[in-house]
Amino acid sequence: MWNRRIVLTVACALSLSVAFAQETLDPSFISASRPLLTVGEKETAVDSAALRESPALSLSDILSYNSSVYVKQYGRSSYSTVSFRGTSPSHTQVLWNGMKINSPMLGMTDFSVIPAFLVDAASLLHGTSSLKEASGTLGGAVVLSSAPPADKGWSLKFIQGAGSFLTFDDYLGFGWAGDRFSVSTRLSWASSANRFKYVNRDKIELVYDDNMNVIDTYHPVEYNENGSWRQWNILQEFRYTPSPSDALSLSVWYSDVFRNVPRLSVEYGNPDALVNTQADKALRATASWKHLYGTASSVLSASYAFGNSAYKYSTGRPTGLWSHLIDSRSLTHTVALKTENLWHLGDRIILVADCSAQYVKIDSEESIRGTGHNADRVEISAYVSFKWQPFKHFGFSASLREELIGNEISCPMPALNADILLCEKINLYLKASGSRNYRYPTLEDKYCLPGGNPDLRPESGWFYDAGYSLALIHIPGFYFSAEGGWFDSYIDDWILWLPYGARKDIYTPVNVLKVRAYGVEQTLKADWRPGRRWKLSADGNFTWSPSINRSGTGASGDASVGRQLVYIPLFSASATITAQYRTWSLKYKWCHYSRRYTMSSNELTASGSVPPYFMNDIILTKDFVTPKIDISLSLAVNNIFNESYVTVLSRPMPGTNFEFFLSITPKFSRR
Repeated sequence: MWNRRIVLTVACALSLSVAFAQETLDPSFISASRPLLTVGEKETAVDSAALRESPALSLSDILSYNSSVYVKQYGRSSYSTVSFRGTSPSHTQVLWNGMKINSPMLGMTDFSVIPAFLVDAASLLHGTSSLKEASGTLGGAVVLSSAPPADKGWSLKFIQGAGSFLTFDDYLGFGWAGDRFSVSTRLSWASSANRFKYVNRDKIELVYDDNMNVIDTYHPVEYNENGSWRQWNILQEFRYTPSPSDALSLSVWYSDVFRNVPRLSVEYGNPDALVNTQADKALRATASWKHLYGTASSVLSASYAFGNSAYKYSTGRPTGLWSHLIDSRSLTHTVALKTENLWHLGDRIILVADCSAQYVKIDSEESIRGTGHNADRVEISAYVSFKWQPFKHFGFSASLREELIGNEISCPMPALNADILLCEKINLYLKASGSRNYRYPTLEDKYCLPGGNPDLRPESGWFYDAGYSLALIHIPGFYFSAEGGWFDSYIDDWILWLPYGARKDIYTPVNVLKVRAYGVEQTLKADWRPGRRWKLSADGNFTWSPSINRSGTGASGDASVGRQLVYIPLFSASATITAQYRTWSLKYKWCHYSRRYTMSSNELTASGSVPPYFMNDIILTKDFVTPKIDISLSLAVNNIFNESYVTVLSRPMPGTNFEFFLSITPKFSRR
């Protein structure tokens, strides 16, 4: 063990050693070698236009229609998670400006509280490709970043939105950029009563005749009660470039979200006699220094994250008194240091060495039951990658990551990637990769009281990819690209929370499952300009992802062996079609998820699965461009066919709804 700790220490020292060198990087050299940095990787860049298509969209909405990942959401501003390739949301790592933002307690990220307005670039790293960013990415990683103002001088943008269910959205962004210094501020505020009408298909009302005989039945029409929410965010950023070889940046993001948790469609009783609320506050700050010298570069960064989450659940009694059942609060602190370094060793060799150290602390308390826990740990990770292009059209990389989590050191996590260019005319590449990866249990998994399991082992697995990519760019006015392939993974010690104790009323996590997750991913994109004023574009995504429980839970009567894991669709697909004529734009969006099972036995009962559904939205936009100001008007119509559906069992979703946006962008004189 100590020898491997020495290896970690040496790798970190190697990473840090280049941070203080002194020369200037040759930009043309980096440009020529850029493809080698991503050799054999599967990365999906989210279109920047999709991030700006509707200010009200959260990142979960964007990914639903513009990627092959599965987005599990409970409604707007309700908890939303993202998972890749048949894995769970805890197997997806999320990074913002280089720092991890997964919850230290749950190991997941709530995408519903990340406004697209605050994100300038987003990309998805699938499978093996994600190991370069972090471990624990058994499915993949989502990489988010923000950018300084694009133009020099002052900039300002204001957006006002108003829509169904008393929904209001306000966005304001302003900043200034000079030759070396830039500052920008972005604010967002959103709120909604979120009280919509729906047909409750989980309840049946009986119709009687005068003799009290049942003569008919129907599903009642009800309202989504206790569903109001509000959230606001502020993002403050500074950039300073004292020289062509140095860049300093600071980003601070604060969010405050308050949500009433809506009543389930199977609940009865007085909706006013209920308090079910979730309040989340988060502060994230990251500072970095990037230095370029010769044929190498180095980035040093430090980050801090604080989270404050509170949940309350109370019910009213007929006597007028209240029963306070749950009152819990959790505080999390994360401090991290990271260095990323890159060397060009000749024209066709790149060496990458990264090292990071992170300290995580959680404090959790449930005041009604008088329970709680606190825990902390240090996590150190080292990563080395060697990329080589021995021939003009062939390249490969070999990588290795190793980690020290508390007192446990991981087994080595190797990764191999390769690609070959078969046809230069259409940029046809064949790609292949393989890796080993681990996900360590969260502090909540190990130390939660009651229920934590300190003896949990990390989840581990082997992951394989094989696929292709092509791009047709030689036909004037037309562009077409496609990417697809096969993925396969074998994951052991999958963590599952199961009931235990005499009354089976307490859950504990155990290493119980062996899972095989495999399937096919396919992406298509096309742009066509039939005339000078017209532009048509379309893109589509398709995923087939069996995620099979190979072992079962071991419990008596368990029927889960060979079954699809719960809440993972076998098929998912999405598509968008956009038509632009001069200053008019019309976008149609479609997505589909197949049946998702809520029971490990995959029973086709009313409560055993969530029916498949298709969703259809449109956005109509008109731009007014003048020398002094740009004005944009948008109308978004969601669920245009008024489909009755749920994405999570007993969580109703709204029918057809609307939102109107006014965007104002003054034009200041440019230097």
